[in-house]
Amino acid sequence: MTQAEILDKIKQIIGNIAGLDAQRIGDAAALVDDLKLDSLSLLEIGVDVDLAFKLNLPDERYKEIRTLPQMVELVEQRLGELAGVPTGAA
Repeated sequence: MTQAEILDKIKQIIGNIAGLDAQRIGDAAALVDDLKLDSLSLLEIGVDVDLAFKLNLPDERYKEIRTLPQMVELVEQRLGELAGVPTGAA
């Protein structure tokens, strides 16, 4: 899965939960500052992202995420781990 595909899927999840048009979410959006998401929405997004990509990460891993690029990086990193790719090689 490419970085662009991951980004698009995460934008769709954010759009569905927050009632936003996914196409209007910037690629570098800050989840709280730009998108005005509250803690409950952030938790829902984390759960949905985890399920969508089958990451099996604890909720705590999502609490440190502040921006869309950080979320994409977390997903890419975890998908690489699950695929057996050494960290930094993905």
